[in-house]
Amino acid sequence: MQNTHYSDLEKLVPAGIKVSVGKDTLTLLPLKVGQLPAMMRAIGPLAGSLKQESIDWFGLLALNSDALLDAIAIGCNKPRVWIDALDADDALVLAAKVVEVNADFFALRVMPKFEVLFQTAQNKSETLTSAPNVRVSSTLSSD
Repeated sequence: MQNTHYSDLEKLVPAGIKVSVGKDTLTLLPLKVGQLPAMMRAIGPLAGSLKQESIDWFGLLALNSDALLDAIAIGCNKPRVWIDALDADDALVLAAKVVEVNADFFALRVMPKFEVLFQTAQNKSETLTSAPNVRVSSTLSSD
């Protein structure tokens, strides 16, 4: 008989994904709360590209290499210098696996937030450009 409680817990807390990179085998786990601020900063320039149906990893590496490499380092809990020493194909495999293991985080939390922030900024910009010129004056009275 299978322990239902344990299988429910496995669904809630994934075991991770094993990835072989060169001589190393890493276990990639979902991001921890302490990693979120750094990951959000790292993926900021990548947000539009991560929304695509099919991610162009070579394009991301070419256009936003520092941001992508920072995100990979955070996602696999390795120092950036370790990531910098990887072959390009290994770095791209790691990037894809970091997104895979954190798919819920990216799809359900990050992308909707970026869309809301972008829409809010666009609405404010439209409001500012369409508002009539208003002159504010102040008068002081002395008693």
